[in-house]
Amino acid sequence: MKTFLTHILLVCGVLMAISCGEDRTYEYEEKTQHNSWMHKMMLEHYLWADSIADYEPSWKSFFGKPSEFLSQLTKQSKQNDSWSYVQIDTLGEDPHQRGYFNHVESYGIDFKLMNDPTGQTSKQVLRVLTVYPHSPAERAGLVRNDFICLFNGNKFTSNNLSKLQKGVARELEVCHIAENPEDYSLYWKDTVMVSLPASEYVEDDAFPLSHILIMGDTLVGYLMCTRLTEGPVEEHVTPHTRYRQSLDAIMTQMKSVGVKEVVLDLRLCNYGTIDMAQRLASYVVSPEALGTTFVQTFWNQKHADQNKSIPYDTSVENLGLHRVYILTSSYTQGAAEWLIHALQHSMGEENVILVGASTKGQNVMTSEVWHDFYVRLFPVVAYVADGAGNYDYGSLTPTIELDELAYVNLVDYGDPEEILLNTALRHMLGLISQNGSESEEESDKTAE
Repeated sequence: MKTFLTHILLVCGVLMAISCGEDRTYEYEEKTQHNSWMHKMMLEHYLWADSIADYEPSWKSFFGKPSEFLSQLTKQSKQNDSWSYVQIDTLGEDPHQRGYFNHVESYGIDFKLMNDPTGQTSKQVLRVLTVYPHSPAERAGLVRNDFICLFNGNKFTSNNLSKLQKGVARELEVCHIAENPEDYSLYWKDTVMVSLPASEYVEDDAFPLSHILIMGDTLVGYLMCTRLTEGPVEEHVTPHTRYRQSLDAIMTQMKSVGVKEVVLDLRLCNYGTIDMAQRLASYVVSPEALGTTFVQTFWNQKHADQNKSIPYDTSVENLGLHRVYILTSSYTQGAAEWLIHALQHSMGEENVILVGASTKGQNVMTSEVWHDFYVRLFPVVAYVADGAGNYDYGSLTPTIELDELAYVNLVDYGDPEEILLNTALRHMLGLISQNGSESEEESDKTAE
């Protein structure tokens, strides 16, 4: 098998001859150094390294963009790997973007393009799904379930959505919708003009919402988590352990007041670490599971010595629960899925009730491989399995499947009337069955 060095020497020799003997070897080495190094690291660290061992990239591909070169390698694994990524000399891209929101630079909103829901016009509008705290969008007064009809007087199409992802300050025409109680038809009840400041870096808190709900004689803890990490994306913003301390404080409060049920809102949780997933799981897992295995990791043959069995953390104040509710969406992935799958094994699927949409399906972890050339490579390095060693789980299907976007009102996250949380609470009270339909007892009451 020809080596990459052989290719480069041959190319350099030809180019030297064309350039009348001028030695440009170092120039071409510089242009290929990122991909050459990345190829070597993938053969060493990639979980499916054996599947790319016999693959020989063309010499031209070593001169291409690192992201495109990495894509060539991952395609050879035949594993549908959409998790590995690379960053070169820049933080211009957010590998953990959620829909139209990214941390690096954005207005701090996520939205969906849709046809006029009232059916009165043929125009398209943006429905605001999430407004992130401390963002330009929040400062402008935008809230969940606003409808943005125009920006700077322009209509929306699928071709200009990037105008609301990041950029300069903009003038928005924001509309609000209402429902006619007589025939349930929808109509626009008002329109306001909103001045949206320029986009910027947005640091969304890992645990933006938590509170305790009173359901009859039962106290229910609610916690929203956007990522399972110990510190912010930018470590200079706040102390690195801020999020771990926040989680501990929230769970300590829930323990002190005696919560009997917990709802984890993981619909926006799309990345994190095993350590933080372990910590959160250790608070909510049933007490009898403490001391057993939380997850196991399985690396490639070259790094099999890094295979680990990670137990639940017995140092935390376990809440003493016997079931847990988890709100999910298509954004839910990575560490959130490892946590869910581990709890399902430890507590039984019937005691881990998922409400929402199917999750993304990331049963593997990535790890950073750093290089002197300011290259940050994040290849898939290991499977994350449950306590029994099962890592063949992929997308997780909800116990009660709900499309929140099908509802007229998107109530604020954490509000007991918000559709996913409300469904979890109603199931908790026995008002709906496991498949989301009304229980027989509730149906009888309705008939009366």
